[in-house]
Amino acid sequence: MIEIPGFSPSRRIERTADGYVIHVRPPATIGDYPEVSVVLTEGQYERYQWWRRGKLIQEALPDLSDDQREMLMTGLRDADFHRIARDPEED
Repeated sequence: MIEIPGFSPSRRIERTADGYVIHVRPPATIGDYPEVSVVLTEGQYERYQWWRRGKLIQEALPDLSDDQREMLMTGLRDADFHRIARDPEED
């Protein structure tokens, strides 16, 4: 996975008794959005690492919702992503 400074989300990982919490903040170039968090089990965290090493996220983590996968990839909730990516001509 290619990370481009300033254009990639920042991530921090918190170990818990039951697994991990992945905290993701969108890049500043997108706007001022709050950090989002996704809770993963031990097994999901292992598969999260597969995604970070290049596997498609929907293959590595099919048990997560679309919104959870979007948060891991971009730091945005699905609704935020759609709001940013919408075509202004459709308004």
